[in-house]
Amino acid sequence: MTGDSKSDRVYAQLKAEIMSGEIAPGSSLGAISIGERLNASRTPVRQAFVRLEAEGLVTLVDRQGARVAPISISGVRDLFELRSLLESTATGMVADAVRFDPAAAAPFIEILGELDSMENEKPSSQRWERFYELAEQFDRAVISYTRNAHLSRSIAELRPHSARLRSIAHTSPDRLERSLVEHQQMCRAIIAGDSTAAKAAAAEHLEATERTILDAVMNPARAGRGPRIDVVTA
Repeated sequence: MTGDSKSDRVYAQLKAEIMSGEIAPGSSLGAISIGERLNASRTPVRQAFVRLEAEGLVTLVDRQGARVAPISISGVRDLFELRSLLESTATGMVADAVRFDPAAAAPFIEILGELDSMENEKPSSQRWERFYELAEQFDRAVISYTRNAHLSRSIAELRPHSARLRSIAHTSPDRLERSLVEHQQMCRAIIAGDSTAAKAAAAEHLEATERTILDAVMNPARAGRGPRIDVVTA
């Protein structure tokens, strides 16, 4: 295996562990210990650290290691304030695109059909994972059909930071069900070409998600599915 491919493997593994919460915010990452665990030399490990730093997921501590970026209450608020501005605008743009090109509705029709079929299914881990796959498809479709390249790029760059919060975004089964309904509403507004409704539905979804995350952060005893994630208050 080449050095570059080893670095890619280490990067992908660490990123997955950081975003899932398996490696907690604020954790130290030693190049030697990570290399031993992932069967890689220090060079590809350091290369992976540099890539993760560029994405804002770690901070390089010294030449030997890094620290996972913490999650803070103020950081959550800042992230969702920006996401609401960007994503609600983008979702409205996609609905506009559908009015002029009905073919742009195709991915959202498919996603809505899948969401509708899930609506009456019994809760399960498989259903949870399937919903998140559909939510990911929805996000990618919005990015793809947003006519402003700078806007779509900005949304894409925030995705790793949003993904880190996934494990605490649904601290109760009720929130998952509400999120499913919110995605149905966004899809229907886009398919109808109703930019006002699409923009409002996206803003409502993000506001509800932020409330749930902050509630779990400030009331950890309520946390449900997913690993517990310690946060800093600054």
